[in-house]
Amino acid sequence: MAQDLNPLPWGAQDRYQAHFIVRVENPINSDDFIAKTRIQTAGHFAQKKVAGVEWVGGEIAEKLNSDSDLKSMILKLPYQDTFIWVEPTKKGIRIHGRWKSSQELGITKELFEVYDRIASHVKKTL
Repeated sequence: MAQDLNPLPWGAQDRYQAHFIVRVENPINSDDFIAKTRIQTAGHFAQKKVAGVEWVGGEIAEKLNSDSDLKSMILKLPYQDTFIWVEPTKKGIRIHGRWKSSQELGITKELFEVYDRIASHVKKTL
């Protein structure tokens, strides 16, 4: 087989995600533990700021929406870190953000506190 002279521009990418897992021992209703942030913004391009946060999804989204301290914590995060997903897996519930390059990957103290607060809501709901 001959080598392709015009290789495709995609393949393995240096993109990463940091996942925070809350372990689950008993079976759960997966639909109750699906949530993601819906962001309202102000400004354009480099000056884009988060003006509001709403959680969309199952039962956990309702509990996250009712936590005003969590909303204020998310509003203080950089724009790229405000996109957060909560998803069930086989043996746990995963909390994660967007894919990041190897240079961008990192968890700030503020982002860790947001994920930790979300995880505490997940544990209370279990």
